[in-house]
Amino acid sequence: MARKSNANKAQFLLSTDSLSWYWLDLIFDTAKELNFDGIDLAMWKNFDAWHIEYVNDLVKKYKMPVKVVQISEHANIKEMNQAIDLGKQLKAEVVTINAPSILNIKSYRFLKGNLPSYKAHNKTVKFSIINPEDKNFLWVIPKFYFSSIVEIIKKYRMYLALDVANVEENILDYQFMKKMPNFIPYLSVVYLSDVWKWWQRHLPLWDWVYKIPTLLKKFKQNEYDWFFSLKLNLSKKDLSDIDKVKVILKKCRMYYKENYEQIKIG
Repeated sequence: MARKSNANKAQFLLSTDSLSWYWLDLIFDTAKELNFDGIDLAMWKNFDAWHIEYVNDLVKKYKMPVKVVQISEHANIKEMNQAIDLGKQLKAEVVTINAPSILNIKSYRFLKGNLPSYKAHNKTVKFSIINPEDKNFLWVIPKFYFSSIVEIIKKYRMYLALDVANVEENILDYQFMKKMPNFIPYLSVVYLSDVWKWWQRHLPLWDWVYKIPTLLKKFKQNEYDWFFSLKLNLSKKDLSDIDKVKVILKKCRMYYKENYEQIKIG
């Protein structure tokens, strides 16, 4: 797929599933206020996202483009077709798909059987699989389909939407970053967040477990120019206070600016 017009600069999006159950109007307003570059629209978390005219009105009102449309792990023909229609109307460049659980055979078979056709008939869209959490369940039975980032690319011939918080720290540090040039051509979105000792994922971007500044610097060195998407798991207590939410998002926005946008690669 052709590079974006501003090919020298990756864009920083706000994923709407960071603000679960907020009305989209408030999310767009917040993203605009905090200088995000666009929206990653999680259809499965924001039910008003299914209304194309409404979302299009928000894009125009806030001058805040939707760059990614995200669908749930329960993918079916209705949700996929709606995501594609949304993408076409909003000129979104990427559709990301949450990997179905190992018990959800119906969604897996739908994706495996129909994604080649969707790709063939929608060549301007980067259909991408989000790597899931937890590689194994009870150490024997896989918990999700599409669990390997290499398998997503090589076996299923899909673009990868890399959720950093779902990759084990040693794999991220010692395998992915060292081989990043090999992955760059197949990446559409990088979901940014941090973790704390593996039982808390999708935390804000500062000084937890992962070396986020090192990761961002590597992406800049390798001229990654698609999308970063901020994907947080905020508590209900935090979400009940929009001013507190804005403080968290603003700090993440500044963190990204300082560790990616402003760094110089010599």
